[in-house]
Amino acid sequence: MPWYVAKTKRRRESHAAASLERRHVEVYLPLLSKTSSRAGQRAWEVLFPGYLFASLTIPSEEWLAARSAPDIDYFLGCHGHPVALPDDFVPALRARLERTNQAGGMARLQPGARVRITAGPFRYLEAIFERQLSPRGRAEVLVQVLQRMIRVQLPEHHLDSFSAPPDGGGKV
Repeated sequence: MPWYVAKTKRRRESHAAASLERRHVEVYLPLLSKTSSRAGQRAWEVLFPGYLFASLTIPSEEWLAARSAPDIDYFLGCHGHPVALPDDFVPALRARLERTNQAGGMARLQPGARVRITAGPFRYLEAIFERQLSPRGRAEVLVQVLQRMIRVQLPEHHLDSFSAPPDGGGKV
């Protein structure tokens, strides 16, 4: 059966997937493993917020049930008709996401990225992200202190990426 993209209500992707499954529709909700999660937060996030994939035949009773399911806004398409994805799209996405999740998730920061430290003794300082040290979320950055670059290790969730000012100002 072909796959279609369903637009869901905000932050209701899991509920929408469950309601489609109750209607006997095959659903795929891609979840990405977070590289680090804080206490009380989920260890995963929805890869495409507000969207999920549904495999069904159009027209059919299944289609009528799917488009009226709770938390489903509409199916992506053209002129009111849903458009099917290429046959190999969802299997390829599943395979790639599985590999990414097995590797511990996508890296949030790339080496050389400018970051701002958000907690600890170096709070509010700018730094350069060097590398992720462990899957548990430790990172190494370069911080300029007394006109020297020093290596500092800290939790990756204490870092926020940001863009350099347009004029190239702002020293690290």
